[in-house]
Amino acid sequence: MASQNPGGGGGGGGYYGWGPPPQHPQQHAQYTPTRNIHHAHHYGHGHGQPPAQQMGPDLPTVLLALTDTYITAAHASGYKTSLGTASDAEAYYKLVATGLACLETALQYRLQPRVESIVRLRYASILYEETENLDEAEEALNKGLQLATRNNLMELKCSMQYLLVKITFKTNHKAALLMLNSFIQDVETLDIPLWTYSFRFLRFHLLAEAGPTHDDQAATNALRSIYSMSKDRMDVQVIALASLMEAMISLRGGADGVENAQRALARVFTQQNGGLDIPPQLEVLTQLLDICCSLMLSRAQECDPKLRKLHTSLDQPGRWLNWKEDGEFSVDVHPGRPGRPPEGLKLRWLNKDDVFTVGYFLSGHVKFQKNVEENGKAERFLTEGLKTVDRITAGFTQMSVEASKSKLAWKRSLKSYMYLYYAFLLCMRTDWDSALKIFKQLEEVAVPLALLPNSPLALHITYLRAIINHGTNDLYQAVQAYTEVVSNTPVDSELSIISKLNQILILRPQNPSEADALLTSIERYCPQHKNELLKAAYIAVKATARGELVKTKNYLSLALRHAAAAGNVQLTFIVLNFMCHRFFSGVVSEQAEKSAKAAWQNAKKGRDTLWTLMGGQMYADCLARKGNDLEAIRQQQMNEEASLQVIKNLTRNLPPPPPYQEVMQQQ
Repeated sequence: MASQNPGGGGGGGGYYGWGPPPQHPQQHAQYTPTRNIHHAHHYGHGHGQPPAQQMGPDLPTVLLALTDTYITAAHASGYKTSLGTASDAEAYYKLVATGLACLETALQYRLQPRVESIVRLRYASILYEETENLDEAEEALNKGLQLATRNNLMELKCSMQYLLVKITFKTNHKAALLMLNSFIQDVETLDIPLWTYSFRFLRFHLLAEAGPTHDDQAATNALRSIYSMSKDRMDVQVIALASLMEAMISLRGGADGVENAQRALARVFTQQNGGLDIPPQLEVLTQLLDICCSLMLSRAQECDPKLRKLHTSLDQPGRWLNWKEDGEFSVDVHPGRPGRPPEGLKLRWLNKDDVFTVGYFLSGHVKFQKNVEENGKAERFLTEGLKTVDRITAGFTQMSVEASKSKLAWKRSLKSYMYLYYAFLLCMRTDWDSALKIFKQLEEVAVPLALLPNSPLALHITYLRAIINHGTNDLYQAVQAYTEVVSNTPVDSELSIISKLNQILILRPQNPSEADALLTSIERYCPQHKNELLKAAYIAVKATARGELVKTKNYLSLALRHAAAAGNVQLTFIVLNFMCHRFFSGVVSEQAEKSAKAAWQNAKKGRDTLWTLMGGQMYADCLARKGNDLEAIRQQQMNEEASLQVIKNLTRNLPPPPPYQEVMQQQ
């Protein structure tokens, strides 16, 4: 979520929310090798010299209008340019250079202080957004700041200070933060609440974004200072915004951060229950974050009612009446002095298509564990999300090249995550052919993102590759991929723990000592873990180790309870199969028959061919031992289909047999 400059000049602030990067100055690119625009002076005058010929008193106004025309024309082709050729980039930057030349020419005239300040701010904004000429942008701002200070143009002065911090942060993080602290003190002393909020949100953004200054705790403290101020001033919408930002920062910590996130969300719910209005964008963000909290704890029963509430909310036509295409909205702030008109903190978040895309993605998550039970509902949600994400380009109508690239990267990231979880769904129901196909599509989509090996998406893609290798019996490659994930993640991260659990299952038969060492390395993190699914998986792996019968039975019962609490059908039928094998192998009894039948039926319901075959085979053996030969034969026939699929899958990575002639020659 981007905070825009309240003064209207100087572009936006930071990227605060879960959504596409803001459509405002962020990075700067050129089509020339030096990435510096050489401004074309179409009016034939040098820098700083007034025109020799009088061109009319309204020429500066005309030049400002021309600037807007050229920049608007450039931004209309911003998305096309971000995907296009060098000639497209050349045409784009010629328009930008011409717009800058118009501003330079306007500055050669004697302008009113306010107009000159606006021109300098606009000039620096374009340089910041479209070029790497940061020194020239800083020089223009410093001149503008002197002018605005002499003439008491406080709004423009703050706008220029806001942009100056962002420019300085590009090259000197520490200096930018010190400068920002000084500006915050100034506006606090002058009692300008709108700019106090704006500067403090900018400080939060600079501390929260990835980089040398990244510090989640300091970012959270910045938000709490905003919350404290807004609470004292009864700026209820700012209270909600700060609380939501704190919830998002907390969720970065995974399941351990959910409790803090829920406390922050509780403040927003209290406001809503008290009848206080917040912008619809913040309402939707509240619902999305609330669902994320339940998902991160694997509390399936909590998710469904929250998802229904979200769907009802998004289906209300009135919600979208004032929702702008560029995602901009305003958060109300009480004026600094009584009698003044109300003020608003401008922000930019998701547009309608973006919101629906994220909604489909989260819906697929919520229905993940019930995908088979609900006839592929999770897959249908993700399929709709993939269709919607391809429509996002329609919102790129007015955007700079760099902003277009940022939003395109966000779109590709979201699309990659959709393919990722779609492939996981296919793996759960052992449709390995389709999973491999989706995995290839995922790799193609992710290539332009140039992911670092330790980035979250890259690690999840590696983990998916490990799962597919594991499920298709390429165990050596699976162990290598799991090891790669573990080596690039913290030892207590969920991805590291689940990768080790999978490695243990592979290593146990042939290298039990290494498997035991891996299990020991995660035992301090798993028993009290807040993620029910992870805890259930750990207990199941521990239960399947050879040990005392009573302990095994207790572990398996505990694993079943956690799996049921998390709604994990797959883990349930795996545990049921192991229980039948462990306790009833070779036993002739009614309980043994019921156990085998339950294992087979649950696996079949989960559409898992491997465990369906295992359960079906145990059930057929049990029937044969009881003398029910006819039923045993019928069950064996039912097992044949699953057997063919399992054999085909487990032998797909084996080398092909030698030709018949070659075998005969060897003999």
